[in-house]
Amino acid sequence: MSQPTYRFERPAGLEIVRKPKLTAAVIVACRGGQEKLDLLMASLAAQSYPKELISVYVIDDGSESAIELPRIKPSKSKIIRYKNAPNKWGKTAATNDVVAKIKADVYWFVDADMIFDKDHLAHHMKWHHDGDDYAVLGWKRFVQEWNYTPQTAFEMIVAHKFNQMHTESWGKTLWEERVQRTQDLLHPALDGYRAFVGATFSMKSQLWKKLGGYRRDLITGEDTELGWRLFMEGVRIVPDREASSWHLGYSTVELNKEEIDRHNLPALAQYIPEMKKVRAQSIDSWKIPTYEVVIDVRSCSLSKLLEIRSNLLSLPGTQANFILLANWRCLKERYSPVGDPNADLREIYSWLKGQSSFSFKEISNGNLGIEEIITFFSDEPIPFHIYVDGNFDQIFDGKALTDYLLSSENGCVGLATKQDRRAFALFHPALARARTLGGSTYKEVANTWGVLWLTFEDFNAMSTGSKYRIKRTVNFFKREGKKINSASQLLIFVKKIVKILFRKILK
Repeated sequence: MSQPTYRFERPAGLEIVRKPKLTAAVIVACRGGQEKLDLLMASLAAQSYPKELISVYVIDDGSESAIELPRIKPSKSKIIRYKNAPNKWGKTAATNDVVAKIKADVYWFVDADMIFDKDHLAHHMKWHHDGDDYAVLGWKRFVQEWNYTPQTAFEMIVAHKFNQMHTESWGKTLWEERVQRTQDLLHPALDGYRAFVGATFSMKSQLWKKLGGYRRDLITGEDTELGWRLFMEGVRIVPDREASSWHLGYSTVELNKEEIDRHNLPALAQYIPEMKKVRAQSIDSWKIPTYEVVIDVRSCSLSKLLEIRSNLLSLPGTQANFILLANWRCLKERYSPVGDPNADLREIYSWLKGQSSFSFKEISNGNLGIEEIITFFSDEPIPFHIYVDGNFDQIFDGKALTDYLLSSENGCVGLATKQDRRAFALFHPALARARTLGGSTYKEVANTWGVLWLTFEDFNAMSTGSKYRIKRTVNFFKREGKKINSASQLLIFVKKIVKILFRKILK
């Protein structure tokens, strides 16, 4: 029996499989663009992966002039005319509906304005032969001009002259720097999902079906949101530098950035808690919160509960759902406001029962074990799950705990006070993977991600000491400084520093 994956680790130097067995369905959703599609199909016909294992599905999503299959194409190629209707059009709907009927071991999704090196698909497939929990990204460079025909492109690719097709090209600087900084997403932190782009990616079909495909209400940016869910599932996202490709022309975002951002940012922020800057612009609640917090309030006051919430949500753009555990049935019994033994519990319920961010779960008066606590955490792609005893006898800062959890790269970090009051934070990718393995969820988190328990005093010294503050400041400047590649980016950086300083002064 093979050992389960530890964190996002993957084998180094994985080679192309010489006798592959997995079938691959190539999914191309397009609307118009016949000329570029012809070049794409020529590059697909030139792939070194066995022809009998490849099927190509071109989805014509309502083109004004119907898309046709070109002369040079893989032998098993098919056009599917997707009939548009109100609320039934666009890449997300077309892809989801068509792919639901396609049978293959692996789905490879590509844009219609791409050209691929001969071994591009083979490099994707080597990972899928290694395991079921990979999402693989190809490596692309952008080109502005091309004057070759599909026949010429096919011949050059087959002759291993892919790199000679263009002498000038460019990459996405921020994308490449993010990949480099995270060691090819081996250590993705919380913004690794941003590296997931839709031009060329693949995954096992069973993983696509488990995720439910794209979110249908996203017309564009669907790949970014899918990347978030993949990351939250604990999937290993691998950008393969050997899977080379050309992107023909500028991307839609590059040509229409202001309009695309205006359209995409609020839609994506509904589902991606890491988009804190966007969320901070609105006081509304969002579909997926930053935190899910379970609190045993059987011995808790309202003021203590509100203190926990205030400390957790100190950063603008963050949101939390709270699950309050107690014997709530006791509140239905006859009582007097004078000398009420359940006064604290009743006050909590009376103040918070109308707030949508709070829910109330019934538990008995027995002790709670960690396995039982974990069952209250949802499967939604919420990055952090937190538990805290309601009578935690120190000032509990959930944000500081999750910050430490993320920097430590453990799956769970817990605290214990001298009076043995407990709290812990759990990283969702670790939880999601552990739940797929069966048995004890807590033990599987420990086995596949790591668990660390600290005394409150030790944690407080680490998270408030001068060394910790200096380290965080240095890391902040390193991280944000790498994003500066223009005057506008520099201005954004300066504004961010001013906001932070202003917040510290007013604190």
